[in-house]
Amino acid sequence: MAKWYSVLRSPVRLRILRILGERGPTPFKELRRELKLGVGTIYYHLSVMSDLIRQDEKKRYCLNERGLRVFSALRDGTITIVVREPGPLERFLRALLLSPLFRLACDNPRLGLLLAALVLVLGGYGAARAELMPILMFYARTSTYGPYCLFFHYLAQWALVALACEALCLAFYRRRGAELELLIAVSLANLPLAIFPYAYLVLPYGVALKLLTVLQSWTALLICSAVSIGKGIRLDRALPVGLALLCINVVLLAFLGLLTF
Repeated sequence: MAKWYSVLRSPVRLRILRILGERGPTPFKELRRELKLGVGTIYYHLSVMSDLIRQDEKKRYCLNERGLRVFSALRDGTITIVVREPGPLERFLRALLLSPLFRLACDNPRLGLLLAALVLVLGGYGAARAELMPILMFYARTSTYGPYCLFFHYLAQWALVALACEALCLAFYRRRGAELELLIAVSLANLPLAIFPYAYLVLPYGVALKLLTVLQSWTALLICSAVSIGKGIRLDRALPVGLALLCINVVLLAFLGLLTF
């Protein structure tokens, strides 16, 4: 029971267990209507609870034999789940990975689209001002293209990043759906690199170069977090997506002869 106690310390997962235990097989749409959360968020919690639930022949979610035993123990008072508060380290990691922001944006798509648009406009305007050509998660200095071209190129590059993440999720996990949540989260994951052009304008070149490396690493982690929350995949399983995207980016830069900034 200690293992399931750890899994169910989340109030959302505890509520899912009770819904499935009380109602039996439940379609995903009904779960979403009851929980009032984004598709990716619900998929994430279902993934964490994979040892307690299953899908029937109609693709409805229900408790398996182990899940029924845990639910019965909770109902009968044999065990009591106390929802814990996150510790300092967990709160720091959540803040570093912008998890609260991603969840808020994915669970409220209208707000999420607005925030995503603001981040992309911020980054596009900065790239145009600093004369930096974005190449996925990297930048190349340029004086050839005008500000409007750089601005729209920036938007196009992050659309490509979102499409690449979607394709990698299909290739690695066969996970379909939650495309809007993934688009919102990946756009927000762009925040560190959206800020960089403004730092580039005021910092010495050497300092800006070191800062870019830090922001690129942070962005790669944020993309993993975005995939995790947007698609409902555990963070440890989302890490290959971020690594694959970085590899694709390096190969593209090598092909273009732009491995130096």
